[in-house]
Amino acid sequence: MFFWLPIFASVITNVADLRHAVWSDLHVGDEFALTCTVTAEIPLNRSFTAMDDSGHCYLRATNQISLKVGQRVRINGHIGIDPFNWQRAFLERAEPIGEGALPPPIPITPEQLNDESFDSRTVIMRGLVTDIVPDEIDPSWRFLILRSENGSFLVAVGVDAAKSLEHLIGATVSLKGIANVLPDGGKRKFKTPQLTVPDLTGITIETPAPQDPFQSARIPYNTHGVENLQYNSAALLSRMGYRSAEGVVVAVFNSGRKILMRTEYGQLVGVDLKNGDAPSYGDRVAVAGFPETDLFILKLTNAQYRRMGSPAQEVAQERAPSEPKTLPASFDMDKVLRDMMGCEVRTSGKVIESGIARASGTFDLACGPHVIPVDVSALDKNIPLRIAPGSLVEVTGICALNTANWNPGDIFPRINGFTIVPRSPHDIRLIARPSWWTAGRLLVVIAVLLIGLLAVLVWNSILRRLIERHGRKLYRMEIEKVESNLRVDERTRLAVELHDSLAQTLTGVSFQIDAAEKTLNENTKAAAGFLDVAKRTLLSCREELRRCLWDLRSQALEEPDMAQAVSKTVRPHTEDVDVSVRFDVRRAQLSDTTAHNVLSIIRELCVNAIQHGHAQHIRIAGEMSGGILRFSVDDDGTGFDPAARPGPVQGHFGLQGIKERVNRLHGTLKIESEQDKGTKVTVELGE
Repeated sequence: MFFWLPIFASVITNVADLRHAVWSDLHVGDEFALTCTVTAEIPLNRSFTAMDDSGHCYLRATNQISLKVGQRVRINGHIGIDPFNWQRAFLERAEPIGEGALPPPIPITPEQLNDESFDSRTVIMRGLVTDIVPDEIDPSWRFLILRSENGSFLVAVGVDAAKSLEHLIGATVSLKGIANVLPDGGKRKFKTPQLTVPDLTGITIETPAPQDPFQSARIPYNTHGVENLQYNSAALLSRMGYRSAEGVVVAVFNSGRKILMRTEYGQLVGVDLKNGDAPSYGDRVAVAGFPETDLFILKLTNAQYRRMGSPAQEVAQERAPSEPKTLPASFDMDKVLRDMMGCEVRTSGKVIESGIARASGTFDLACGPHVIPVDVSALDKNIPLRIAPGSLVEVTGICALNTANWNPGDIFPRINGFTIVPRSPHDIRLIARPSWWTAGRLLVVIAVLLIGLLAVLVWNSILRRLIERHGRKLYRMEIEKVESNLRVDERTRLAVELHDSLAQTLTGVSFQIDAAEKTLNENTKAAAGFLDVAKRTLLSCREELRRCLWDLRSQALEEPDMAQAVSKTVRPHTEDVDVSVRFDVRRAQLSDTTAHNVLSIIRELCVNAIQHGHAQHIRIAGEMSGGILRFSVDDDGTGFDPAARPGPVQGHFGLQGIKERVNRLHGTLKIESEQDKGTKVTVELGE
């Protein structure tokens, strides 16, 4: 098969150069074309390992490429970046060309697993399985923790998620897999070197897990097993197999998965149980497990236990419980962590509501500035614990440090405070019940008050809308009533106007026509005089009617003050005359009838001054003082003799109409005029 390659690309032709390029910078995009032998397949990752005379390497297929272990193949691909931003060799094409010779697996120790020369090679390792940890990221993988005489190591096994490997715990196995010394480019980029076993066919059980771990424990308790272990280092403990111990249970916590026991020699031993029901406080038990430590006490992990009966009388007598150590409200945390591990302590505090974990069987106790977890998960479930949030309680129990086990990367395992483990429900004594007035009830009261307030606001809003609606209805009714009264007043005023002016004037016209009719045959000249007066009277009547109609359309009475009302009233009749208005009276001070009559009088005086006096300047003034309205109209016209002024008989009704209006308003009229000196008319009205 012909493999096309770019002319100018950098092409890698052997495994050693490919391996170097993958772990070097500035090689992304480089292509490789080489001949090699497939040494291993990892189906879960679509990955392979391959070798030639120059070395071994790791390849990731970009598509469904089927290769068999032992095939000699001609391959092409490129160096690229995987989804985790890791540089690796991607296999694109492969052509089988025959069978290749596979080197035998190399037996190595945990120390050699750190040697890069073994990376991507098929190796064999032996060890005792001490624990199995599922991969929470990819359930297709499990991690086995193995111990050998040379140390501990990690093994990744590809296996169906439903497949159980619990039978391997405690077994001595031989593992055939791929050494991953350098990071493999997964999500956990920088994890410790490990052995990768593609499937269960790479695991051979040499010694099955013991049915009775107590029989297989290398140094049983009766030969002082754990007593001698306390002088070993953490690293040495991590390489040991099963060990056993016997003693009395002093604390049970973490839902029965952990216990503290004390041997007859006073040594405190922590136990992480593998499965089964937990023992009770005070039981004498034998425990077998894998030794570890948190640098404070010896621990047995993945352990099993058997009950040996109640505590021996001699042990009870030699180790009679002393008075519990009291922790004050403000205790020294450092002193507790240093001196009270495994001791019986007593303290009091308030139960924190947010710290109650029903599922895990713990609650938090506030003691001064400290918050102490109290583990009641292993207490007798038949005796209910009524621990209400906010209760003040006194707790007596065993002090258990919250520490992690040692591993090679920890100089000092982390300490996360301590937990108090009561031994019976009677170790928790209620001092004071929580106040009825709790934060929760306060929130309920506040919520009820808010709901009540909201209801009041809604009700007030509804009432306000009803009142506003009713008020608008009453307002409209009142407006309609006022408008009706105004119409009645206007009709009354118009009727008075027509009666007092037009009706009387028309009556005078009728009299003049009758007189002219009687004298027409006897005295033609007198009859003509009567008809002339009637004519002028009719003209005056027409003018008065026109003014009444103008008054009906005029908005002068709506002005806020009388000066504006006067200006608007006389403006149509005085366009060619200089008129000045000084009328210091507010419109609200006068009734509609008075205001109308005042405007009519002023208009009539202005019209007379222009028509009969030929005035060029008119001054209008008015004021209100002591309830008396005084106003005047002063012009610079020709003037006249007030005593000899023409009247209705001569067809002049202006001054007569003014006088009648003044009389109706119970006022006085004063006329001051001389020939060629103008005229001033003053009116006083009592409001």
